[in-house]
Amino acid sequence: MFKAARSLDLWYCAPMDVLALVEQISSKEPEPVYVLHGPERFLVDEAIARLRASVLAGPMAELNFRRMRAEDASGAEILAEARSMPMLAKKRLVVVENVDKLKADDWDVLDPYLAAPHPETCLVLVAANLDLRKGAVSRANRRGQVHKAEPLKDDRIGAFVRSRAVARKVRLDAGAVAALIAAVGADCSALDDAVERLGLYAGEGGEATERDVAEVVTAVRQHSVFELVEAIGNRNPSAALSLLVRLLGHREEPLRLAALVARHLRQLLGAKIHDHLGTDHGALAGLLGVPPFVVKKVLAQGKRFRGSEIEAALARLARADLELKSSRRPDDLVLEEAVMDLCLKP
Repeated sequence: MFKAARSLDLWYCAPMDVLALVEQISSKEPEPVYVLHGPERFLVDEAIARLRASVLAGPMAELNFRRMRAEDASGAEILAEARSMPMLAKKRLVVVENVDKLKADDWDVLDPYLAAPHPETCLVLVAANLDLRKGAVSRANRRGQVHKAEPLKDDRIGAFVRSRAVARKVRLDAGAVAALIAAVGADCSALDDAVERLGLYAGEGGEATERDVAEVVTAVRQHSVFELVEAIGNRNPSAALSLLVRLLGHREEPLRLAALVARHLRQLLGAKIHDHLGTDHGALAGLLGVPPFVVKKVLAQGKRFRGSEIEAALARLARADLELKSSRRPDDLVLEEAVMDLCLKP
């Protein structure tokens, strides 16, 4: 679908979403170039996994797979990899992460290749976010090479849950699907994790029900994250630690829990910014990556924090994230200290 971008006096193609791409990969010949970007990393990883299964086969598969980081490679080095011939196989797969960090000169080097790619290479360029209006990215977008991984909209969450159940060979009844969505929300990684847990609980040949969701699904429920952030906003360390201990007691991974709290705080900051700018509230669900019925709650909670407070909280959680990944200290203790700091700082 083409849309007019009047301020730039050009036309651009709205990118295909990565979920649609994931559904197509197994049934068609892989394209020579994919540009994947957006906040829903689970879908990007799923697309790469399916491309790897589709492109690479046989004993030489690993020798024909190359993963690079844009911050460690120039455009010329990426181009050399893309032009390399496969070894005793039909195709190679080259995945380049963080291409939003490429310089303009690097994109200029890659631009001719993206327009006429090597047919024996599948080149996948990955970024958290890209400006689709300029240069090589704009031209790749017009060729249909760009795909965006966006948070699931309400009308697609059910289909996603059922597709993950099929992929994991898990049987879910209708009540289980609805209950799982209500418990987890639109987070693809959390939904997939919950489906896997339900499958293990139901056992081979069993069918998971709504009651099983209540018993087994321990992914962080949105209201629990709201409650934890509310306790932090109220400077109530006792309540915050009690909620944290309860969540950790349900086998929530500290690293994932820290990431979910940080994600929620970013949503609050985004809500404050858009509210200040006068953005139509009807558009906020898509902009913030939350279901429409949650928008009012996010706006209300965001008013309890100053923007500087949210920024400071995100910085503290970033330090906790680094410590969780690199320190030998108990993860629970690292997260508890971070929550205490968030509660005590004015």
